Amino acid sequence: MRFLRALDSVLGWIENIIAGVSLVLACLIAIVSVVLRETTGFVIFWSEEAIIYLIIFSTFFGAVIVLRRNEHVNVDILPVLLRGRAKKVVMLIGLLATIVFALGIGVLAWMLIAEPFSHTTITPALKAPLWVLELSIAVGMTLFFVRAVEMVVRTILTPSSELGRDVLAEEAEAAGLDADLVESGRAALQHPDGGEKR
Repeated sequence: MRFLRALDSVLGWIENIIAGVSLVLACLIAIVSVVLRETTGFVIFWSEEAIIYLIIFSTFFGAVIVLRRNEHVNVDILPVLLRGRAKKVVMLIGLLATIVFALGIGVLAWMLIAEPFSHTTITPALKAPLWVLELSIAVGMTLFFVRAVEMVVRTILTPSSELGRDVLAEEAEAAGLDADLVESGRAALQHPDGGEKR
């Protein structure tokens, strides 16, 4: 577990720095470009292209950050209804699908960078080689893959009873309801006759 914590820390630092710096630079270039254009009439011809590429970098690395925090939009009806080992199995199936997706896109992205046209083609305004821009997809999806593998290992090592949050209770609290009342209602729905589970 110590190795996982160290890996999480290093990856988190890399992801935060790249996503944050890319977004801040995009905002600064946009602000400077607009101010200069409106006050002096001077146009930074490469600003639009730079902003687009910086936002792409921020998006791919931001996706890894969201995965790390498990905040991607997902359909989580099964994990909410299931408990114990069944919940762990469903979570692992979802993470394995994520791994397959990230691996496929990551491999294709690295193959794209290896293509000759990625080294000979340059962007119109920045005159940057195309492979530099494609690097956002390749590195972003590689980190996405590593993060998903790390989450699978963490899920396997975590006892079933401690897995995940109770989404129903959290949503009840957000709506101003008593989480204990919701829990008793859920128990009543599972055993409508009032009897104990057998």
